[in-house]
Amino acid sequence: MTQRKSFKYTWLLGAALLLAYVLDNQVFGPQIGGFLGNYLLPTLMWGLIIVLILWLPRVRAAGKLRLHRLVCYLALMCVVINLLGELLQGMLVTFGRSPYDRSLAGVIINLITISTFIIGLEMSRHWLLNRHFLKRPIIGIPLIALLFSLFSIPLNKITNLSDGMAVTKFIGMDVLPELGQNMLATYLVFLEGPVPAILYQGGLILFERLSPVLPNADWAMETLLGILAPVLGLVLVKSIYQEETGEIRVSSREDNPLGWILTSLAVILILWFSVGVFSYTPRVIVSGSMRPGIDIGDIVIIKETDGSQVQLGDIIMFPLGNMKITHRIIDIEEREGVRYFTTKGDANAEPDTEPVLEANVMGKVIMVIPKAGKFTLWIRSIV
Repeated sequence: MTQRKSFKYTWLLGAALLLAYVLDNQVFGPQIGGFLGNYLLPTLMWGLIIVLILWLPRVRAAGKLRLHRLVCYLALMCVVINLLGELLQGMLVTFGRSPYDRSLAGVIINLITISTFIIGLEMSRHWLLNRHFLKRPIIGIPLIALLFSLFSIPLNKITNLSDGMAVTKFIGMDVLPELGQNMLATYLVFLEGPVPAILYQGGLILFERLSPVLPNADWAMETLLGILAPVLGLVLVKSIYQEETGEIRVSSREDNPLGWILTSLAVILILWFSVGVFSYTPRVIVSGSMRPGIDIGDIVIIKETDGSQVQLGDIIMFPLGNMKITHRIIDIEEREGVRYFTTKGDANAEPDTEPVLEANVMGKVIMVIPKAGKFTLWIRSIV
């Protein structure tokens, strides 16, 4: 009977959160708009969710009550770490004017709307996590963090993705930073309930909405600092909290801050490398035209270069319609000071029908990693 009641309340809160997400993304702003749709109705909706959570059975956090103030201070320190990251972005690139309304009325309205949203969100996070995963944080913290990360991303950002680069930027600028922030917020509510998470999330959003200037960094730098800031905050909270109490322990491997930082850097570097932020780009081969040297499922590393730096025998990448072809140069011809390359797949009987203009060379192959792209091809076939 207790288990059924538990899930009854969970389904009730889950349905309320799902309805809030749909109304926020499909009705209030897009359909109603103005003060009513953008401010009043969302505030009332999240106010009702707060009332609902207060009505639900109470849950407790895992940490010690005497450390509640410490965790609140740590949450504010995490905000400072993030603000220092924002400052670093602006110093390395430039600052731009904030797009948000900073008039007195605008600030007051934003404060009320944002406060209601954050309080409702973090109370929901606290209730769901500590109701069901108080004794299983290793499962619960990543699961709840992922759920609330998806909840925090506007639906139109997902539906407007048009190509691979847009997806990559979306992952780097939205998904990964949101996941990092939600991992930290979820850990905070696990330790000491919703208040530290409210301080953390509220500090981030209030800075974004109230600051007269914001960093105008490119997406790669936003990804780097957007992930590192919450990871460093999480390491800080865990390290200091575990010094104060011996009851919440994890393995020494998880305790190593260097491991967290290196993992985050690895994710960022893989993301950058995959889309050519550096001058090297990996590509999965999907045809057998370059057999036997390069087979289907191999990954080739392309070094970005122009046509003036390639020579006979190089394997170059060039565009052909909507595709990118990787074939070998078998002849070079110069006409009126412009070089043209005749290309051919090693497994093909005939050269390619059209020569490649020097200006159309996108790069040349410098390395082949056999079979490393098989998994990617398998995923593509499923999709």
